[in-house]
Amino acid sequence: MLGLPSLVVALLVAEAEPAPPGVLTERVFESYKGRVAQIRILEASSATKSAIGSAFFVDAEGRLVTNYHVVSSMVQHPDRFTAELVREARPAARVKVLDIDVVHDLALVQSSERPDAFFAIAPVKVEQGTRLYSFGNPRDLGISIVEGTYNGPIQESLYERLHFTGSINRGMSGGPTVTADGTVVGVNVATGGDQVGFLVPVEHAVALLDRAVSGETNTATLLVRAKDQLLENQETLTADLLATPLPAVDLGARQAPGRWSSALKCWGDAGSEEKKPYQLTDYYCFSEEEVYVSEAQRTGFVKYRHQHVTSAELGPFRFASLVQSLFAESVEYDEVEASQEDVGEYQCRTRFIEHGPTRLRAVLCLRAYKKLPGLYDLVLRAGSVTSADEALLTTLVLSGFSSENALALARHYLEAVKWKD
Repeated sequence: MLGLPSLVVALLVAEAEPAPPGVLTERVFESYKGRVAQIRILEASSATKSAIGSAFFVDAEGRLVTNYHVVSSMVQHPDRFTAELVREARPAARVKVLDIDVVHDLALVQSSERPDAFFAIAPVKVEQGTRLYSFGNPRDLGISIVEGTYNGPIQESLYERLHFTGSINRGMSGGPTVTADGTVVGVNVATGGDQVGFLVPVEHAVALLDRAVSGETNTATLLVRAKDQLLENQETLTADLLATPLPAVDLGARQAPGRWSSALKCWGDAGSEEKKPYQLTDYYCFSEEEVYVSEAQRTGFVKYRHQHVTSAELGPFRFASLVQSLFAESVEYDEVEASQEDVGEYQCRTRFIEHGPTRLRAVLCLRAYKKLPGLYDLVLRAGSVTSADEALLTTLVLSGFSSENALALARHYLEAVKWKD
């Protein structure tokens, strides 16, 4: 028979034992589901849903954090869209957008409703392998919870993201991912499929809330804030790229830019085994991440492609025709997602560039953003014209840069296209 001290020890040990996973998930859900809500974006004239997402309360005043892409239509077209907050067994509440962080895909919104409880967000450190719980309203099915694992920051990325091994589905965007004790680690933002989810680190949400609480929220329109944030972001990105010597990749007798940044993924392809009268090697690099501006527009990325082609069979005229057709086909790679409402027409100029023994025909095109003045997309296509049986074609695409920075990066890029020593 246990004595009183032994009984106390036994009870303490039993209390310290972790709950079975299913029981713990149930406790987390019951504890925090009331702090999470659905945001519905409504077309103003008909009051019909045009988009849905999730959000979570971060203070007693009714402020909530969500993703920028959830409320982007309200930012882009404030006269055409409104929003409401929907919670279980409660009438819908009005919502307005207070502030945004377009680069990190976050927004702070104000509800007319005051919550019974909220998440007190703060910067946090989490060990890889920690069990996490993601909240949201997937596919308009109601507030749900998803278990997953924290796998740390994405190491090679233009934009800060956390890797969450769990299912983040459409409609969960803007919901919180928390530890078992309710500490917010990040904000649901995207899925890669196959249990690969992405979160925005919570410190960026903390910064948004701090601005609102301190009264430092910018009084400019939300679109102006978005423009200023994108311009500031591309300044940092440009400085980093210009400070980086471009490594060279060997393509026959030519050298071209290799992996410019650790944030870029690079791949090569020597083509199929099908017999052809020429040999084509494809090398391309791209940033997997981009900045969401609107449903029709993405920006803030870098990509480039080299095509090295040789032939001992075609002869100079047929080879020149092949190179010209490949040059024309590269247009498909140049496409940058945007609508005529977002951007103007490309303005292009063609030049022949002498760079040591390398002579390049270059076509450089810029187009201006209409709603975000000062930002541009750049497409640079260049090809060597110095050989009857070997050619190098290269394409650079920069999205969301100032014209000065885009041109400076294009010059830096072209300087790395040359003959091997």
